[in-house]
Amino acid sequence: MDAPRVVLLVFLLIFLFVSPDTQAPTLSQQYGLNHVISEEHRALQLLNASSYGDLDSAENRWINVTGLRHDDGYAWNLLPKVRERAREQVGAVLGSRRYLELNGRSLENAPERINRQTGGEDSRNPPHNTTLPLGSWNTPLPLFQNVTGMVRGQWVRSKTFNSAWPTNLNLSALAPQMIYATEEYNRNITGQGGNLRIKLDEKKSEILLSDQDSVREIRAEMTIKDEYSSGDGWELILHGVHYPQLGGILLTTTSETFAGIFALPHFALSEHTFSLAQRLLNRTLLATIMRQESSLYTAHPNPWASSPNNPSDILYPTPKCQYVVYLQQHPSDLEVAGLSMIEEELRFPTGASLPPVPTMSMSALIFSPDCGFVLESKGPPDYTPQQGMHLVGPKLEIYLWTAKRCISAFAIVICMQIFLLFRQMKDTCTPSTRSRVSFYAIAMMAMGDGFACMGIMVVGMFVDAVFLPLISTAFLAFLCVSFFGMKFLMDIHTVQAPERRERERRNPTTNTVPTSTAQNGPTPTATITVAGADTLPLPVTARRPTDTGATPVLLPPDQDIGAAAADDNAAAQPGAQTTLGSARREMGALYSRFYLLLLGILFLSLHATSWPTVMRSIYTNGLVFGYLSFWVPQIYRNIVRNCRKALRWEFVIGQSLLHLTPFVYLYMVTDNILFIDIDHHAAYVLMGWVWIQVWVLVSQEILGPRFFIPNGWAPPAYDYHPILREDDEEAGSTMPVGFTQATSDSPLSATTPGESTERGKKSFDCAICMQNIEVPVIPVGPNEGEVATSLATNIFGRRSYMVTPCRHIFHSACLEGWMRYRLQCPICRENLPPL
Repeated sequence: MDAPRVVLLVFLLIFLFVSPDTQAPTLSQQYGLNHVISEEHRALQLLNASSYGDLDSAENRWINVTGLRHDDGYAWNLLPKVRERAREQVGAVLGSRRYLELNGRSLENAPERINRQTGGEDSRNPPHNTTLPLGSWNTPLPLFQNVTGMVRGQWVRSKTFNSAWPTNLNLSALAPQMIYATEEYNRNITGQGGNLRIKLDEKKSEILLSDQDSVREIRAEMTIKDEYSSGDGWELILHGVHYPQLGGILLTTTSETFAGIFALPHFALSEHTFSLAQRLLNRTLLATIMRQESSLYTAHPNPWASSPNNPSDILYPTPKCQYVVYLQQHPSDLEVAGLSMIEEELRFPTGASLPPVPTMSMSALIFSPDCGFVLESKGPPDYTPQQGMHLVGPKLEIYLWTAKRCISAFAIVICMQIFLLFRQMKDTCTPSTRSRVSFYAIAMMAMGDGFACMGIMVVGMFVDAVFLPLISTAFLAFLCVSFFGMKFLMDIHTVQAPERRERERRNPTTNTVPTSTAQNGPTPTATITVAGADTLPLPVTARRPTDTGATPVLLPPDQDIGAAAADDNAAAQPGAQTTLGSARREMGALYSRFYLLLLGILFLSLHATSWPTVMRSIYTNGLVFGYLSFWVPQIYRNIVRNCRKALRWEFVIGQSLLHLTPFVYLYMVTDNILFIDIDHHAAYVLMGWVWIQVWVLVSQEILGPRFFIPNGWAPPAYDYHPILREDDEEAGSTMPVGFTQATSDSPLSATTPGESTERGKKSFDCAICMQNIEVPVIPVGPNEGEVATSLATNIFGRRSYMVTPCRHIFHSACLEGWMRYRLQCPICRENLPPL
């Protein structure tokens, strides 16, 4: 058996023996659970025995549960004003005639009762909105009966309240069994405004029906953030009740310092809503306590905890601000029948066509009795619609439908990326073409796709409703990275390996010359062939090759006949096995570095979600900007190697648009599925940056790879489009071979190489296509300077021909097509510098 398998088996056995079994709680833990359950029974009995108005600090009436006693020091003196402000919101949203439905009264003589309830139309803050129809009072309101979904908006501090931090809070009396790591309160809102998001859930809620009204339990996850919050802000879980006929929702937190769920009816806005909540909670709370008793060993000490899944609460418990939240749903513009049909089809789809589904809109009032602040949602009538529209969001079914569409669109984007990458790999199938492509440009794109794959997989683990489309999209991203992307990277890495080894040989730290040898005289440098064998230096009388300044290119064996024979001989040597093992190690190191870097970026990004808003924004925008700089390495490689046409234009433009699409959606669409705040300026910067990179690549294709680089800033490279002179063969040996001989010995004809077809041009034969080439040449004479200047500026005319270092001339298209497969001169087989 292999050693890795043995090690894996040993680790599995150790894990099975060491992992703890589910054990019954100790006597002290069991006593604590029994004490908690007995306190819950007592609180439920007090709730059933109480009546509306028993919690009134002005009348010195209190309830003997945690947080509602006189000695607890909570700011319950603000509760009457908070209720009044919530009633004003109800009246402003539903209209003044609907105001009496809070008390469940019959609506005969409604105007007189409204005046008596609110103090008359001349009272200070009467709810006098009459925008709704004033028809029959028995007509239901166009409200969603099930509000499962997400709403978000902005909050501000209430203008009618001042912060009243209680000064006599006694944590030792509130929670004597708790030992807090600090006395500083978490979830305390100190800013003047921020973002608010609430996820409502009543999919499995209990409902209580009465003669005139109904009430159902509801659960909510609230995220509130101000300018001082870190990460996404404070996250908490609330429980409460929902009044479907009125559209009102009452929520509260529950903890060891605040028995919020057992005191929830006392926060209601009327005696009628108090009675409904009391009757419903009597049923639901008793059922929850009974479940705790039946599963005593695994039961949570607080089923209504506001942060039950936070491990830091167990290791380092801290006091937290408690919340009481009033939500009021705004009526829709649709008719009641149409809204009911839409809601029924969304919950139990039959395939029927639906009109546009309206979004949910709610007003919010948030009160913290221990931290003493009151917050409101930002919107009319206190603010203009441009400043805020309270809390707005889709129902859960619409959100999931939108999320599936976005996931499908992203899957299509990945499929198009795979298609373009496959075509580019097929086009870049020779060592000559692969040597032009930047390894780091492809690696950056693959890194982004890998990051998307892992991120989608993480989200799919927690969202069951869209698990299948998420995993399918993650598989496509994985296919794009691991199969196509890594295959292309391996091909590029293999072809460019001789180039890297050549750079290592030229490194002065590795190539040291002994002092004794240097003193005796210059030592000829060994010539390294493609096969890797050292040969004897050339004799002194041998002709030396002309130094063209081009970057040396080591051809693979399939482009060198002599090297192929040398490889056949070397394959039988023991060193061949070493070379194969080295290649495997390089591939393994490539995979390891790639995935380790990917995991490092992923974990750093997950950690960045807890950073302050400014730092997280800088990190996110910087990471996105760096990722969208994937054409910069290709631009740099074009400059260093003085090469062009490394990638297909459909690949460059297509990949640019496809990689930009998700970020443009997240940065510019207000209701994006990730609830990211839009930033048009950042989106324009990212689009402009990618556009600049593409235009630089286009300019390098037309004007030359180094058109914007000053002379001397880049390594010397051979120019395939030189300016030719008539006397250049004797001066610098750059005129094509046969030019002088053709002009002096050949008869004058239209097809004679080197013949002047018109002033300033010569005709040559292309050995590839066997057609004539019209080449502009600087004549010798008094106007030589003017002609040279015009030819230097006419770069497009020089692009029609190419002259090799061995002084053979071809059509540019012909030689470029030849050099895609072989970096050798078609005539003399001399090695050619890359394009």
